[in-house]
Amino acid sequence: MYTYYKNEILGVNLLNVLIIEDDPNKAKQLNEFFSNIKDVKLITSKKSYKTGLKEIFRSKYHFLVLDMSMPTFDISTEAGGGKVMHFGGKEILRQLRRKKVSIPTVVVTQFESFGEEKKMTLDKLKEELQLEFSDNYIKTIYYNPAGIEWKHELQDVVDNFGVK
Repeated sequence: MYTYYKNEILGVNLLNVLIIEDDPNKAKQLNEFFSNIKDVKLITSKKSYKTGLKEIFRSKYHFLVLDMSMPTFDISTEAGGGKVMHFGGKEILRQLRRKKVSIPTVVVTQFESFGEEKKMTLDKLKEELQLEFSDNYIKTIYYNPAGIEWKHELQDVVDNFGVK
């Protein structure tokens, strides 16, 4: 899978990265991470399933960083964001496949289990994403705000694409 995307990305001079993340601190750290990569031209951030999905179909992106659990709509002072989509990231991957949109995607999550009624572990989720969405999905990275291991894992993914 890396080879396909690596060849496609190497033909592009500068990359557009889309981050779909509702946690402000995590979004800030992801933005800082990508702003330090010289081949990244544009970083766009969205905070919910609906705005993220709309943005994917509105513009061309070369790389997608996706949270797994997110609100349906942007949270504002007037609106609460709708219901929490525990598998919102998975649903976005499903929509990418349905619309035949190819974007190398990394899931970055700070949860070790997902769902309410039917809980799923992080390892099980990784397995399912790889099986179901191998056309776009690269990897799931566990994000710990106090640690730096997630940065190393994300850097490894970026390095495999030949991005500097």
